[in-house]
Amino acid sequence: MISWNAARAIAVTLAARTERAPATDFDYPAAVEETLRPLSDFSGIELPPGTDAARRLVVADRTEWIDFNIEGFGALMEPVLKRAASGAGNVTWALGGATLTAQMGLLLGFLSSRVLGQYDTGPLLSRQVADGPGKVFFLDGNIAAAAGRLAVPLDGLRLWIVLHEMTHALQFEGYPWLRRHLGSLLESLIGPLSERLGMGETVRRLSTNLKTGGRSMELVMSPEQRVSFDRMQAAMSVIEGYSDFVMHNVGKNLVPHYEYLKDRMARSRAHRPPFETAVFRLTGMDVKLEQYRLGERFADAVASRQGMDGLNRVWEGPDNLPNLAEVRDPGLWMTRMEGL
Repeated sequence: MISWNAARAIAVTLAARTERAPATDFDYPAAVEETLRPLSDFSGIELPPGTDAARRLVVADRTEWIDFNIEGFGALMEPVLKRAASGAGNVTWALGGATLTAQMGLLLGFLSSRVLGQYDTGPLLSRQVADGPGKVFFLDGNIAAAAGRLAVPLDGLRLWIVLHEMTHALQFEGYPWLRRHLGSLLESLIGPLSERLGMGETVRRLSTNLKTGGRSMELVMSPEQRVSFDRMQAAMSVIEGYSDFVMHNVGKNLVPHYEYLKDRMARSRAHRPPFETAVFRLTGMDVKLEQYRLGERFADAVASRQGMDGLNRVWEGPDNLPNLAEVRDPGLWMTRMEGL
């Protein structure tokens, strides 16, 4: 339904207007090597042997990032739209496709100008979810632009982004079940929506969410979908909050002027994962900055009382992930874990 070639053309045209070329004076592989061992030592997460050698690091421009992510967005949206299209007329199909093509192109173009780094978890909705190491993208031109905009040292910001993406590498490569679990939550959340809404209403609500980040999909969720919605929000809050907690504790010993950089980055929150941003816009599941803070406070509270071994129980399996109430009140989660 969506013309991905047309969406790409729109995105690339928009992205090229303000793009800076990536630099070649920073050694990203060396930075990964410098940060990964301290991150692993602090968190207690050990990666499977050979993981580092198999991981692909890509210093990309915006077009490369767009090309890579179009495949993921297509895998997410096309099954939803096909399920919604049952019984739809040709005019509805054509108009809906044109609308979503333009908006997806604008969204990809916008995100490509904002993203600084991306750890790729792989195709969450695929039945062939990979357990190996993901690709790691660094958009060095965007990082240089952000350093100027935020008035922070360029190499310090580069190292900051490396730290952030490598904490996600530890989570998803150290605990492969996490990818499959997020995929199952996403499937149970968005799949049935299209069947309930029909073609015209699906396009209208997707269009609204793409433009505004609204919550129009949430209004028609079944009780079962609402459970998946809340579980996804809680999981993403903990994933990001844990990541921030670990990188802040490690980064202050690795990155010069770390507290200043931390403060500047907290104001912009420029490193929200782009695929996550798009998913949240599509579904209306917009996880706000406050929920990231809640996730970090959850990690800090549990680690303060039970150490990293206690905190890492969140990664032992889906049943150990906190729900939203437990993210807000870590004591509830710790009490529950005592009974397992």
